[in-house]
Order: sequence, then structure tokens, then C-alpha cells
Amino acid sequence: MFKTVAREPNLTSRVTSQMEALIVDNQLQPGDRLPAVKELAEQFGVSRTVIREAVGALATKGLLEVRHGSRTVVRHPSVDTVTQSISLYLRAGLSAFNIDKVSQVRRVLEVEIAGCAAEQRTEEDLRKLETLLAEMEKIVTDPAAMQTQGELYIQTDVDFHTALADATHNELFPLLLNSLVDIMLEVRKMGLAVPGSPQNAIDFHRAIYLQVKAGNMEGARQAMREHLTDSEEVMRQAIALRSGKQ
Repeated sequence: MFKTVAREPNLTSRVTSQMEALIVDNQLQPGDRLPAVKELAEQFGVSRTVIREAVGALATKGLLEVRHGSRTVVRHPSVDTVTQSISLYLRAGLSAFNIDKVSQVRRVLEVEIAGCAAEQRTEEDLRKLETLLAEMEKIVTDPAAMQTQGELYIQTDVDFHTALADATHNELFPLLLNSLVDIMLEVRKMGLAVPGSPQNAIDFHRAIYLQVKAGNMEGARQAMREHLTDSEEVMRQAIALRSGKQ
């Protein structure tokens, strides 16, 4: 199955690529055990160190699981592994105060999510959205709760958007949206400092929910556009407050 690779400076990358291709092409399937390091090294015609480095790289990607005391096992990459990788990339490449690129992506992604959710949602999806909306409203309408449960409100807000993505019944939408979660949590925390923003957000979420419930695809898209426009304005105000310009 494994082919000897030419001895070049980047042997580890070449071995990693070949093993990854075998997994992606299902020639190596989840649950399969790899041969021992010594045997792999002989089949590839490389050192054991190269094999260990390649296995480590694939384990980081979530394609292999290294079990101490037994052979390495092939895994299927999980949604969490993929979203964590994208999230780490975004967090490393974006300033906490530079959200323009994130806003652009959200407009493309979440507007379409709202439209698809309106078309594909089930009664169970609607019940979940209604429950999350009720939880948000309960916190926002109680001043004392907003003081002590701000983080719960933020998480419920994120969960509402995730539930919308789930309601599309397209597994790629939650995967892509979840990659933005860490950044959006920080954005939402900053937004709490803007007076009236949580109350306004409830109104926008309610409008989105009603359009999704009605099965109005374009209405849901428009409601999401209006929500994101408001969110961007809230963020501008939050940044101004933090920088002392307002």
C-alpha cells in the first residue's frame, strides 16, 4: 500500500501527504490500525523519526489517534477538529478590534443561513429557536439578571445563531459558523457596554425567528441583514467607548 519516497529534504511532508491521501481516499478507514513505526519506516524507505513526525502531524489534524501501548488508529476528522483549526487561524490573524473581515463573512454566511433555515426548518428546529429566544428575553427583561448573567445571555445569543445554522440541515453551515464562535463571543462581550444593545438584539432575533417560522426565505434574509447592520453599529460604538472617544 505504501510506496517508497525519494530521499529529499522534506521527507516528512511527503510521507504525511501520502498517508493523508490514503485516509481521504478511504484506503485507510476509521478504526484501521497502522503498522508499527519500524514496519512503516521500512515500507516508506525512511527513518523512524520521519514516520513519527508524519504521524504526529496527522494526529494534530485529527486524522490519526496515537494510543500509548498499542498501534496508531485512523480517525475520521470531527467537526470540532475542523472548526478549532479555522478558529485558531482566525484568532491568530485578526486583531480583536479589526472585525471588518469577520463582518463581511458573517453577511455572506448568516444571511444565507437565515434563508435556508426558513426553507428547511422543522417543528423541532422552531421549538429550539423559540426556547433560546425565551431564555434571552428572560435575562434581558430583568436588570438584575443582566448584571449577573451577561455571559449566559451572550452564550444563548450564540446558541440561537448556531440553531439557525442547524435548521438549514446542511452540515457545512454549522461547521463554518462555529469557526467564528470564539471571535464573536468577544465581540458580543464588548457590545454589552453599549446601552440598549441587548434589548435591540432581542427585537432583531424575534424578527428573524418569525420569518423563519413563516417559511419566508427572503424575509428571513432581510431580517438577518438588518440584525447584522445593527450589530456592526453596536461594535463601532463599543470600540469607541473602549478607546475613550465617546
